[in-house]
Amino acid sequence: MSGAETPGLGAPGLGGRVLRGATWAYASYVAGRALVLITTVVLARLLSPQEFGLVALALVFTALLETVKDLGVTQALIVDRGDGEARASTAFAFTLAAGALLWGLTAGLGPVAADFFDEPELPSLLALLGANFVLRALGATHYALAQKRLDFKARAAAETADVLVRGTTGIGLALAGVGAYSLVAGYLAGTVALTAVLWRRVAFRPARREIRREHLSSLVRFGGTLTAVDVTAAVNSQVDNIFVGRVLGTAALGLYSIAFRLPELLIRNVALVAGQILFPAFATLGREALGRGFVTALRLTAVVALPLAVGLAVLAEPFVRALFGDQWLGAIDAMRVLAAFGLATALNVPAGSAYKATGRAGVLLVLSVPRGLLLVGGLLVFADDGLVAVALCQTVTALAAAIAATVLAARLLGVPARAFAQALWAPVVASAAAAAVLLGVNAALESWAALALGVALGIPVYAGLTLLLAPDVAATVRRLRGGRRPAPEPGSAG
Repeated sequence: MSGAETPGLGAPGLGGRVLRGATWAYASYVAGRALVLITTVVLARLLSPQEFGLVALALVFTALLETVKDLGVTQALIVDRGDGEARASTAFAFTLAAGALLWGLTAGLGPVAADFFDEPELPSLLALLGANFVLRALGATHYALAQKRLDFKARAAAETADVLVRGTTGIGLALAGVGAYSLVAGYLAGTVALTAVLWRRVAFRPARREIRREHLSSLVRFGGTLTAVDVTAAVNSQVDNIFVGRVLGTAALGLYSIAFRLPELLIRNVALVAGQILFPAFATLGREALGRGFVTALRLTAVVALPLAVGLAVLAEPFVRALFGDQWLGAIDAMRVLAAFGLATALNVPAGSAYKATGRAGVLLVLSVPRGLLLVGGLLVFADDGLVAVALCQTVTALAAAIAATVLAARLLGVPARAFAQALWAPVVASAAAAAVLLGVNAALESWAALALGVALGIPVYAGLTLLLAPDVAATVRRLRGGRRPAPEPGSAG
């Protein structure tokens, strides 16, 4: 067989395309997250927890509405095998109309939100933030087509423009004394930049004559299930913010949003970027190759996400003190717990990608509903106990859902149980050793010194042990790059 071939991603040429996609996606991710982190550090020193919390309340509503922005039409476009350009024009028209409708709905929710949270500034913030639906809809189809074609270079350019413009706009307005509105204006400016770059880099222009009702119906049939999954996932990810804002107050929500920020930037988004690559890649594979690909993806996700979660949990205090300042110390304990939440969501991505790629997105819905019910029940009982209790509710339910999703995916794909032990034992052992080093550093030093020395020692300890215990991890990456036909992943199906 000629061409590049990945363990479990064995279509001719697909391994190289996946690696190129991963290279651009993660280059964009690293650059983008670095810019977001810098922006967050600066804004955290310019704005108060109350102002961060106010914007976090507004984002609760837009995040929930975001899940139904196009009824999954753009996601369906990624796996659709029909007339791509014609269906893309239909998807563009539908998405733009839905964006305009959601803008109006967001503005209409403003007074209701203000009464519920007793925050009179929410109506104006929501009316402004709702414009983001239209701005993002203008580039959503281009974004999906780039993913379908594994053209992550174009997406990398667009995402980098987004975070760069968002950060500079937000910081500039915060320095000018605009307050919470600086964050919202930054979001809007970033989306304008994202959309402009996508239009320049992705070879697609919507054509009115290509819009067809029959195209829309076929896209919605597939996308409808994904939308239901996204809705439940959004409820699960936002309901803790609702409880914190309602029960503990806006300032507490500002602390909680910072507690969430580092686990999201350093852990959760790593896996979400991987999912954007795995979804279209998995969609091209047969059952046997998909089983091997699932094990490989799970292993590589653990190799990256597990040490990040351990490191953040141990070094949460020096991270917060050094980066954000003493006014955010109330976020430290919740951040430690949420590091485990980030790990759970990361490990859930390979299973979720496999379900969507095989047309079984309904499994994700079945798993999400009981998780949501358990989460709401836990929050009703424990939210009064503070941010750590809220973070524990979110983390425990996410871990349970990740375990269930992974086990069911393994049964679906015929992956034996021993494959999990063989895939995960090396990063677990290496992460435990790195944690011991970090605990010693954290006990001896403070703030920037603990952070700098912890990173300087923890990375080589973890990387060295991982390569010693699992040298095939590096070999897997080399095979991805070199295009050689690999041996099956140890313990994998087939």
